[in-house]
Amino acid sequence: MPTKKSLKNRRRFEHKNEKELTYEELFPPYEPLYKYCIYFINEVTSEEEINYLITIAQTTTHFVIDTECNCTSKTPALIQIYFVTSLNIASPLLLVEIDFLPHYSSSLFLKFKELFDYIFSLRSILYSWGFISDELNRFLPCKLFSLPIRTTNYNTQGHFKSWFNQWIKKYYSSSPDNINEDVNDIVIINAPAYDPTLILPTQLMNDKKFSSGETWSLQDAVVYTFGQYLSKRETLRR
Repeated sequence: MPTKKSLKNRRRFEHKNEKELTYEELFPPYEPLYKYCIYFINEVTSEEEINYLITIAQTTTHFVIDTECNCTSKTPALIQIYFVTSLNIASPLLLVEIDFLPHYSSSLFLKFKELFDYIFSLRSILYSWGFISDELNRFLPCKLFSLPIRTTNYNTQGHFKSWFNQWIKKYYSSSPDNINEDVNDIVIINAPAYDPTLILPTQLMNDKKFSSGETWSLQDAVVYTFGQYLSKRETLRR
């Protein structure tokens, strides 16, 4: 017989799937502004690849980081790291597959640790959607790094909530002429054009987040700023 917790988790999962379908139906897919190249970090990563990534990491100071756990077991599964590089190359996007790493005593694993040492060095600035310590703490058993890390960290999720609230107040208190003058400095929000029974109007969504103390999910933030759908299907797969 299902427990209250399992029923609650099932309802939450079903709600996420419903939202996924709604966003997919209403919005075009999210289009990244910059080129990137995916590198899978696992037991079959070549020495040439890891040496190249170490070289790039040595000259990169800004990184975007996110983590994912297994949908059912909740065990650590994936570390995603995007290099924000000014070089004229497709920026590396690392997908570190925790379940498929080589043994921690192998030479390849030591190379992975070296790469993380550069990424988590004192000169680095990390951007995350949520607190970076919360993201990384559960991944400590993988032995790729230790905490605390010495980087400068920005919780973009926290900054977004206050920025969006200020933007909304400015948008709805400005005349159309002023909005047109400032168009290069703001993001055009498309959500209010859609059926309010499916998508809350922008101002109502903002008020809801503040009154409930809710944080913005990255998917919601992309919808309400860019009017684009950021797929979470891979995350929701069981």
